[in-house]
Amino acid sequence: MRPTDLPEIDTTAQNRRTFMQRTGGVSLAAVLGLSTSASAMVDDDGNFESDPYTLGIASGDPLPDSVIIWTRLAPNPLEADGAMPSETFSVEWTVATDEGMSDIVNTGTAIAEPDHAHTIHVDADGLEPATEYYYQFACRGETSPIGRTKTAPAAGASVDAFQFGFASCNRWVDGHYTAFGQMAEDELDLIVHLGDYIYEYGIDVSESPREKSLPQEYKKETTDLDTYRLRYGLYKSDPNLRAAHASAPWLVTRDDHEVDNNWAGNVPQDPDKQSTEAFIQRRAAALKAYYEHLPFRMDQKPDDASQKLYRYYEFGDLLDFNVLDTRLYRSDQACDDVFNKVDCAERFEEDRTILGDAQEEWLLENLSATETTWNVLANQLPFATMDFKQGPEEGFRTEQWDGYVPEQNLVKTAFEEDANNPVVITGDFHSHWANTLISAKDGSSEPVGAEFVGTSISSGGNGTDMDDFGRYVVTENDNVEYYNNQRGYVRCTVTPDNWTTEFQVLEYVDEPGAPMRTDATVELTAGQPGIPDDNPLILADSIAVGNGKNGTAELTGRWLETGLSGAAMTVTISDPEIATITGVTVADPFSISETDVASDGASADIRFADVEKNAQSVVGGTDTRLATLDIRGQSAGTADIEVSVDRLDDDSGTALVANTELGVVIVGPPPVTGSDEPTDPDGDGHFEDVNGNGRVDYDDIQLLFDNFDDDSVALNKAAYDFNENGKLEYDDIVTLYSEVN
Repeated sequence: MRPTDLPEIDTTAQNRRTFMQRTGGVSLAAVLGLSTSASAMVDDDGNFESDPYTLGIASGDPLPDSVIIWTRLAPNPLEADGAMPSETFSVEWTVATDEGMSDIVNTGTAIAEPDHAHTIHVDADGLEPATEYYYQFACRGETSPIGRTKTAPAAGASVDAFQFGFASCNRWVDGHYTAFGQMAEDELDLIVHLGDYIYEYGIDVSESPREKSLPQEYKKETTDLDTYRLRYGLYKSDPNLRAAHASAPWLVTRDDHEVDNNWAGNVPQDPDKQSTEAFIQRRAAALKAYYEHLPFRMDQKPDDASQKLYRYYEFGDLLDFNVLDTRLYRSDQACDDVFNKVDCAERFEEDRTILGDAQEEWLLENLSATETTWNVLANQLPFATMDFKQGPEEGFRTEQWDGYVPEQNLVKTAFEEDANNPVVITGDFHSHWANTLISAKDGSSEPVGAEFVGTSISSGGNGTDMDDFGRYVVTENDNVEYYNNQRGYVRCTVTPDNWTTEFQVLEYVDEPGAPMRTDATVELTAGQPGIPDDNPLILADSIAVGNGKNGTAELTGRWLETGLSGAAMTVTISDPEIATITGVTVADPFSISETDVASDGASADIRFADVEKNAQSVVGGTDTRLATLDIRGQSAGTADIEVSVDRLDDDSGTALVANTELGVVIVGPPPVTGSDEPTDPDGDGHFEDVNGNGRVDYDDIQLLFDNFDDDSVALNKAAYDFNENGKLEYDDIVTLYSEVN
């Protein structure tokens, strides 16, 4: 059973925020399939007969005294005109300091015109710097959800910390936007989107995990204004994307798919299939729809087929963003746009550009004049030099900065000579990377900055932690430190002394509600350019086991870039009355091993050696299984799984200094709320009596719904996986509801 409508996000429901965003902002009634689809229309008197805010609200391009707030009136997002009549509508807007919208600081009226798809871009000014605000729209008696936004700190103001996330590549047909829901939950200071907000390809729903039928118009490629508007209507109707827009201000730039795959300046992907004149007309339509659907300032409004998208934003004395456009002004890709071209002399031609003359001059001036601690390039395509050819030959992808070497070196030189702690954030690649930027000086190996490439929101489907491509690229490029090929986003926390990047990944996107985890964390130190060498990390799983039942926890290693020849370590359960270790199995690559479990199960000593060198060159943040712990639950409660490393040797036998990260074992399950433990009335291993009062009724469904993302539930998958598909998702609540009824 699945909801049949596009439910509204209740952004004021603080007690339900986590689950609402985890499941895409749906209500409990929608989860249980109790709501129905409303017809989308405006009556004869011009009043709405259904929700006109199906595409949500948004804010963006924050300044110290203003922010752009946006919405579109579209009762039916799957019609090019949104099911709106061809007339203007007055839309009232309000900005307040509180989520209840009682302390109003600014208000006004904007006109939604049919020529602009009934979108409005309001420059809400007169605001205070570094302040959280809330905003809302109203039109003919219908009010929008309430959005959260935040102004930038004043220029030069001291900023202690700033947290932002960045994302790219949300191909709707490939999977669910779970990562956007997590970004919304983070309530960041800023969200940066680095391109491929939509994809222009025709959509084949038969190959999509979305399980949604679409009108015929979506099966063809976008080429005109109506089809581009339809595509934004589809993408922005996703509740997780709407939640992310409502949670924080955005800075946005485009890549290629907002127009045409791999386009360059006036050159389309397939010049033999569309003339230059036809492509420029198409680009004009694409840029108009792009502007209409995102919270841009008036300076970014297109002029026919042109749009000045590069711009500069500053956040106090801490960091600034140079938002780039590497599509509109670029020379065509070198050497026929090959992914790993060997011996491409065209890459080095001085007259080739990826930025264009005006943007290049603007960027270099910004880098030379900056006074912030960190300088950020918000950029579409990988900047670091990356050899993608396996073996002794070098092969470079000519679509990214490696295809424009003179300009790449010019920016590297500016990083080295002028900038303060430069960091490039990048989209496009559908995988996570951490790269050191190396000096452009001949023969130099000195780092001049860092690049973090973020994976896609959904493009490419589920993906995998590590694959052969990532393994050989990291191995053959000394400046490439980390790779992961799953979906997710990147979260960055910036202070005057440090920059912490957390690579967030999802286990799957072919179903909603996947758990999010931090796959790797990289910390930069101001004044020390490049990605630092990370100490190896030994970490234990967090697991849940039933009371009196057995479970397993993995012991893994990370950042083992020089291999692993052997180790000795001790694992301890902090409270053996809660759980005990009953056995240990060392992973297969380690041909010699010895384990010793204490008689009371409180600890286990583990020793192993890799005499056959099976664990060489473990790449970046990739997890390598070292051992499996058998753990038995003894009584309801929580205990830590602690790791102490006595010795850890790399592949050459050199001793390494290792960090450790403890895990948690939860036995029970413990109470979701209050003091009563859930019970399993029918002994099937599922704890239907969630509130532990001896009955199974609607109160158990509501309690599970309200606390679905809490550790007491999330770490007890076996207890609440009512549909027995191996995942925790809102369909488990639907199954429990069916059992109750």
